[in-house]
Amino acid sequence: MIKLPNHEIWLNKQGILNRFEGLTKSTLNLWLMEMRQSPEFYQYVINPTQRLVWINLEGFIKFLKWKAHERGF
Repeated sequence: MIKLPNHEIWLNKQGILNRFEGLTKSTLNLWLMEMRQSPEFYQYVINPTQRLVWINLEGFIKFLKWKAHERGF
């Protein structure tokens, strides 16, 4: 079981979309699927139910930096 520190910020999809201007829901869904399939990033996405998802903000930013580096930026 993963222990979650109290100081971490967890957001739902709408919270992520509000923080990252220009990010579309379809792109977010693709990236979340990619994060879930990655051994490095799967722990940053929690689905307690079929419709509910929480995303760790720090983990999502790490994923974005990894995506940028993967593309050569």
